[in-house]
Amino acid sequence: MTRALAYCAFQESEGVSLPATGVQGAAVREIAEGSLRVLWSEVDWPFQPPQMQQNAVEFHQVISHVFACTAVAPFRLLTVFEDRPSLEQFVAARARQLSFDLERLRDFVQMECVLYVIGERVQAGAGLSADNMEMKADLLRAIQRSAFEVKDALAGTSPEMRIRSVKSGSRLFALVRRGAEDRFRAIAESVSLPERVSRRTSGPRPASEFLSDILKA
Repeated sequence: MTRALAYCAFQESEGVSLPATGVQGAAVREIAEGSLRVLWSEVDWPFQPPQMQQNAVEFHQVISHVFACTAVAPFRLLTVFEDRPSLEQFVAARARQLSFDLERLRDFVQMECVLYVIGERVQAGAGLSADNMEMKADLLRAIQRSAFEVKDALAGTSPEMRIRSVKSGSRLFALVRRGAEDRFRAIAESVSLPERVSRRTSGPRPASEFLSDILKA
């Protein structure tokens, strides 16, 4: 049995090269909807558990290949449709919004900064004393304050940022112009942090966090 596996969408432009093969070594094919392009492969399905890690690597390699040239809207990992017509129908229903978002994000990448407690996770209150609960709550508040300080410091580098709470702290997503990634890292890593709080920066990645909600869903 085969399925249509979708990789990503992007706007047609000069200089964008496509990988020849993707998951399972299958040929990478295109669906065109106006200037919008969607990459996909016909793959054997269901996926076999021993090959899942390799499949995931091959999936991300296709997206990374195109992202090196232009903005992409990636599908979730190993997203499959019943066949090409069902994928085409999905794309046609969202083509206008996809094209709008890709044009808006054309010159940008997504960078991230995670703030977390050093050496342990901040857990829920089960099994903790009142003093420990208050201490961990204080740490979380300190992380949140630091996240907003990092956001303020990056105001001149990123036109749009979002902060989300994670289990052990806060995760900041920043829209950064291509070529300014090192500046993002330098600023994000220069902000002073409280004791026991550390940070991790990452990227560049496709600006998935900044796609329209209808596309992220």
